Amino acid sequence: MPEILFVFRQGDQTSDHSDGIEFPDIGAVQLEAAKSIGEILRDLNDPLEAGSEWRMEVVDEARKPLFSLRVITELHE
Repeated sequence: MPEILFVFRQGDQTSDHSDGIEFPDIGAVQLEAAKSIGEILRDLNDPLEAGSEWRMEVVDEARKPLFSLRVITELHE
């Protein structure tokens, strides 16, 4: 399996982890992606604003998209 990169986006901000990581299979990539986004959200110091979106794009070393995870904040009144 090629090296995998995680790209985080929140609004206009992008955090691109340029060092690729090798995984044995796509299942291991999905599990690590879910854990990573959970850790980022857990460590937030401010509440998420209504309508805000966090997105993790998982790409291979050629920047070909494999899948995305999204967290969207919605308020229901």
